Amino acid sequence: MWTMTSGLIVGVVFFVVVFFGDALSLKNVLLTIEPKVVQRFNHSVLRCSYDLEGDALYSVKWYRGRYEFYRYTPSEYPSIKTFPFRGINIDGYNSNSTQVALRDIDFSISGNFSCEVTTDAPFSTGSDTKTMVVVQLPEHPPTISVEGEPLDYGDTLRANCSSSPSKPKATLTLTLNNLTVARSSASPSQKHPTWSDLPLLMVLSEAHFSDGRLVLQCVSEIGAIYREVAVLKLGSVRDPVPERVTFNSSYSDSASRTMLQILLIISMLLMLS
Repeated sequence: MWTMTSGLIVGVVFFVVVFFGDALSLKNVLLTIEPKVVQRFNHSVLRCSYDLEGDALYSVKWYRGRYEFYRYTPSEYPSIKTFPFRGINIDGYNSNSTQVALRDIDFSISGNFSCEVTTDAPFSTGSDTKTMVVVQLPEHPPTISVEGEPLDYGDTLRANCSSSPSKPKATLTLTLNNLTVARSSASPSQKHPTWSDLPLLMVLSEAHFSDGRLVLQCVSEIGAIYREVAVLKLGSVRDPVPERVTFNSSYSDSASRTMLQILLIISMLLMLS
């Protein structure tokens, strides 16, 4: 028999579901990648944090792009399942319901990673996506080569700066006495590590010399993760000449004569004694 009390209970349940359902569901799914810029063959950890709001966890799934590679389902045995994905090497010992550790990372897995969290019935799902970038940094600092030293006003400066292979290519900047004289342009992405070179050909004027000196500097950079500098002091005919230390010859001759006279007097005294 339908009573007023039954109707009141149904109304309260409907009110709670409609107005407070969101407050009781999954919240704050957040993926972090540490580090998100990874040097080739190193490791990275993907962490997925979430607030279940009191609900039971059904599963956490991990994706590279659209392809699932790791799943945690606490109600199943085994609770962890992995799915092959070329280039992804999972460190199972350090992976669990909130993180996946990757090792020996290669270029092929650069891209978007996602974690998807689902609560148990009534099912609620939330996800987050972040991007990982895999790089190879230059193994050595940049080098500078120069032709035609020493240099003077009107001479042509021929120089080149090189940075060892990297992916992405390093951006190079050449400065002469702290003034920028050349900069490499941004290059399209490449499949393999590539050398970076920046040639310089310029006619020198008096304005290029600083107290007769020429100092060439090359800066090699990759975003905010790599910066190395090479500095080369160039030979210049305008280099300051060090002051020579000289002696007064007249003073030297006078001192020599005085010493000779003293020796003669001592000899005569010895002969008379």
